[in-house]
Amino acid sequence: MATALNVFRTVTANIKTTPNVIYTAPILKTAIVLSMQVTNVTNSTVNTTFYHSTAGNILVELSKDFDIPTKDSASITTGKLVLETGQKVVASASVSDALKVVMSVLETAND
Repeated sequence: MATALNVFRTVTANIKTTPNVIYTAPILKTAIVLSMQVTNVTNSTVNTTFYHSTAGNILVELSKDFDIPTKDSASITTGKLVLETGQKVVASASVSDALKVVMSVLETAND
């Protein structure tokens, strides 16, 4: 059976206080993050940092110490983000499970 050339995915996660992996580009695929929205579900402002992680686990900030007001949301990326095989989106927050993220991702085969 042939592998699909392009696959759309929706990824959801709760953000923890320690940096945790939200998404990893699969083997033999390139992933394009089309959108990444984070929502604060608490009654106080919560601070967050999002990272791009290389396959070698080097973290580069996409947004740093970004405040999400109570009951509000924000788009973390203003454009597309390309992830090569093994690269990741990682996030942390000042309060565990106070922020929820929804990502739209297009995975495309590298063959």
